[in-house]
Amino acid sequence: MSAAGREYLTAMLDVLVYENVLVAWRRAPLRGYMIVSHEGEEIRLTARQAETWTRGAFAVYLAMVDQRRINPRIPGDTATN
Repeated sequence: MSAAGREYLTAMLDVLVYENVLVAWRRAPLRGYMIVSHEGEEIRLTARQAETWTRGAFAVYLAMVDQRRINPRIPGDTATN
């Protein structure tokens, strides 16, 4: 994964944590990632798996926002329900 790809992935993971979709994430040895679910489960993923999982989770998050099922917490967001 390129440096730009890693930055994009970490930005998406940070947003998912900020928006309370995930509890936490961190880099794991051997270029892997560890994500922590709300059930307390720690999920270890390779970089490729983390990218796929994160893109899917982010797509679901955006779909929920678009359907107005959840309100984003992103600072400066002016969307109203």
